[in-house]
Amino acid sequence: MFQQARPFEPRILGIPIQLLSIALAIAAPTCAFTTELATEEEPVVDSASLVQPALLSGPGFSVDTRVELRGYMAHFMLDTPVGPLAADSVDMLAEREAELPALDVLDKATRSDAFLGAAGRRLADTGRMMENIVLHPIDTVLGIPAGVARYFGNRLKKIGTQAQALSDRTGRTLGSSGNPYPSGDGPMTDARDDGSTHAPKAKKHWYSRIGKELEREAKRRLKYNQAKRELAERLGIDPYNGNPYIQARLSSLAWVASGGNFSAGTALGTVGGAAATVLGQSGRINDVVWKLSPDDLRERNATRLLAHCSDDLLVRQFLRRGAFSPTLQTALADVLDTLKPASGCNALLELGITAKSELEARFVVNALRMVVAHLGDRSIGGAALSIGAGLGYRALDGELVLPLPVDRLSWTNEVRTFVDRRDFSAPTKTVLIGGNASLQARRGLAERGWSIVTRFPWPGSPPYARSGEPSPVDLGE
Repeated sequence: MFQQARPFEPRILGIPIQLLSIALAIAAPTCAFTTELATEEEPVVDSASLVQPALLSGPGFSVDTRVELRGYMAHFMLDTPVGPLAADSVDMLAEREAELPALDVLDKATRSDAFLGAAGRRLADTGRMMENIVLHPIDTVLGIPAGVARYFGNRLKKIGTQAQALSDRTGRTLGSSGNPYPSGDGPMTDARDDGSTHAPKAKKHWYSRIGKELEREAKRRLKYNQAKRELAERLGIDPYNGNPYIQARLSSLAWVASGGNFSAGTALGTVGGAAATVLGQSGRINDVVWKLSPDDLRERNATRLLAHCSDDLLVRQFLRRGAFSPTLQTALADVLDTLKPASGCNALLELGITAKSELEARFVVNALRMVVAHLGDRSIGGAALSIGAGLGYRALDGELVLPLPVDRLSWTNEVRTFVDRRDFSAPTKTVLIGGNASLQARRGLAERGWSIVTRFPWPGSPPYARSGEPSPVDLGE
């Protein structure tokens, strides 16, 4: 008898094609991330997608409804009674909005009869150095900032202080520690007192008179700086903030007050007494910033930084150059005192020296604050890591943390290249994102083994940038 013929069954390498199709279907979910994701451009988004809508307008101000993401930060523009005001991140938007009541007080004080009467000729004679700030503050906000994209770069330009010749380091040390107002006997003098009781009295030379003028200028500046800090403390604001409108008015009041015939504090009191309560900012500012002169604050911070960093010259350079204001330098010292890193402090200062803007300086400080908030006590004694042009932190238990206090992370080519670095090879690693991340960025990070937390707050972060608790990603969004 003949057996019934089997229907034709297509096969690949001896495996029935139906079975192969079923196997591929089962395996498909596990292979979903094996195809490289395409990179994306940073978008223009609604401001309300980053900030609570109720806080995008208020008495005397409004924020543009559309905002451009550039360098992973949102670049807002506020319309205020004194003119347009830029805020280059959600963090800085919170700062600028909180400063508006203080700006109103300062604006009224600098237009008061008491101020105008005391200023008179003095402001005309000594205020010309500030003319561009006072008359054209908006010129300082017309640039196009690049956000914090450079922290995703492949390489950090090293300062290289450890390897420099002793003579070069000596010259640079003098430039980092000298007195800006010397009052020595003068150039090539042969009339110095050698300490002998019989030494003749030195002749007064023309350059000695210049030295005395410099001393008087130094004292006047000290009085000016003190007046400016006292005004800022009374208003609850950072005396070194980057708000051009506030700096113009604060500087004008302090400069006239340094003449001795005008009380800037009284001028504030004549416009309604709101100065002491306009800001709830004091929790974000270490009060030594108001109490100490810039030089005293610098020395205090040098001592604190040298408890964690080994290169004295690098510390001095960090404190005298770059974009870190005295307030941000103090904030960095504060967070290092909490972390007490066992290594990496020198590399961290090199990273800080290369910061080109207040935004970039804030990124470094806020990144370390995120590490403290995430690791808690586990952060103490870890290692600060310089990774490319960015930073990370390794806890003593081995967890690698990548803190990114950005407004929105997009899956750009530079981000993909950055996270593909071998430095990020670790069994346990977490990326903390201050704002949100695109779906492609989340998938790209998850594919590389990262645990991802978005909307992660740090101490002092703007409350309205948060959305409840920190949010672990859901790739099904």
